[in-house]
Formats: sequence, C-alpha cells, structure tokens
Amino acid sequence: MAISRCETHGRPKANKPPEYAEHPHLPVGHPNSGIICGSRGCRNPGRIWLKLDEEKQYGAGERIFGIHTYTAKVIVQ
Repeated sequence: MAISRCETHGRPKANKPPEYAEHPHLPVGHPNSGIICGSRGCRNPGRIWLKLDEEKQYGAGERIFGIHTYTAKVIVQ
C-alpha cells in the first residue's frame, strides 16, 4: 500500500521488498489535499509514495490506491 511522507521526510525506508518507487506523486489538490505526512509529529503536506507494483499500475493508468491508515493523519477544523 502507498504511504504518505512530506518533502522533508522523503522516501520511506523498507526493510524488505517490495520497496517504494524512486519518486513520489502529488495527491489531487496538493498542498491542500488533506493528506499530511505520516511521520510522527509532522503536519506538512504529504506526497504519495507508491510501492513498485503500484508504480507499474500507475504507469498503466490506475490513479486510485489504498494508503496505510497509520501513515496519514486527519486535522479537523
């Protein structure tokens, strides 16, 4: 599943395959998309990092991906 990290926190580290793609994607509406970094204590706008198999799907035209629920936060206003 995809993961959200801001520009500062960058590409997630993977302990084993599959690893994440080399470059992130911007969610629709970025930086006001509602997706924020999943790093602890960070509230910066998030970018979406796809795993390698998801990156292939993206290349084939898929644009909807699941995201790990613990990697994103919600800010209620």
